[in-house]
Amino acid sequence: MTKEEIIKKFNINSHQEKLLDTYIFNLKKYNKHTNLVGSSTLEDTWNRHILDCLQILPTLNNYNCSILDMGTGAGLPGLLLSIMGCKNVTLVDSNNKKIKFLEKTKKEMNLKVKIVLDRVENKEKEKYDIITSRALANLSKLFTYSHNFLKKNTVLIFLKGKTVNDEILDATKIWKFEYQKHVSLSDKGGSLLVIRNLKKL
Repeated sequence: MTKEEIIKKFNINSHQEKLLDTYIFNLKKYNKHTNLVGSSTLEDTWNRHILDCLQILPTLNNYNCSILDMGTGAGLPGLLLSIMGCKNVTLVDSNNKKIKFLEKTKKEMNLKVKIVLDRVENKEKEKYDIITSRALANLSKLFTYSHNFLKKNTVLIFLKGKTVNDEILDATKIWKFEYQKHVSLSDKGGSLLVIRNLKKL
């Protein structure tokens, strides 16, 4: 999709567009000395990162729900969800250099996100409505991490690559869950996975 098509699809207003452009500018600048994302992905940032993350938005019931982004890295998807109006986002990552980038971006953009420097398995056990992750670990491991943060109706939304079917099969050996799999808007080989009722067997 072109930038214009993405803006139209997600009703991105001019203020949000400006913030997303600033985010991309900072990401490219910071990535020259600190590896936040693969440098090849920066050639088409609006598709590879913005569209990829924003496709989560239609799966959210409301923007006031509490969201935990595990292994957020450069703030993908959590920081972008915050730019788009999600009010209660927590970003967790164990990489200090990535956290510094997030702190700097948060301050510059006046965002209300909560940023936590910690390994996700060590993080204090708060409960969340939504748990997201992108390129952190396989599904079974994501479930293990998520298990500490589940409420009764927590929804897990993961951006997954082409091994998704094998990961689902693998996870069913240890976990019981319901899922919907959507073809990724940004990469036909990828999937948006929406998971409910996660329980350990």
